[in-house]
Amino acid sequence: MIDRADATLRHLTRYWDTFRQKDDPQRSPAPAALEAVLYAGREARIHVIYDGPATVSGRLIAGAREQFFTIILARVSAGMWQQLAPIVDPTPQSSPLLGRVHVVQDGDAHPAQVPLMTDAEAAGWLTTTAAGEI
Repeated sequence: MIDRADATLRHLTRYWDTFRQKDDPQRSPAPAALEAVLYAGREARIHVIYDGPATVSGRLIAGAREQFFTIILARVSAGMWQQLAPIVDPTPQSSPLLGRVHVVQDGDAHPAQVPLMTDAEAAGWLTTTAAGEI
């Protein structure tokens, strides 16, 4: 799980630019490592939960976006829809209600309600839920 991925990749890239040695590659290895996980993920049955629009900010290569089977969008602009889910047309209307999202799979967007939990509630739920119950 990568939370606030855009900020994380931005900070790692800035760190790389600051401390990179003369013989090191120009591009930070952090986005390259994430891309490797994304490309190997389906084959290795790795589930990546990625919170952030870094796929559109130039930190990941363009093909990385296609590695996500499910895209969940909430309260984003029509322009962001076109960048993250261009196969969905027309762009669904955003909801001002908390927890309302659109789940994009197989070229279709479906409205959904996500559970609203604190970090502690989510951690408790994850640690007490038996494997296979989800």
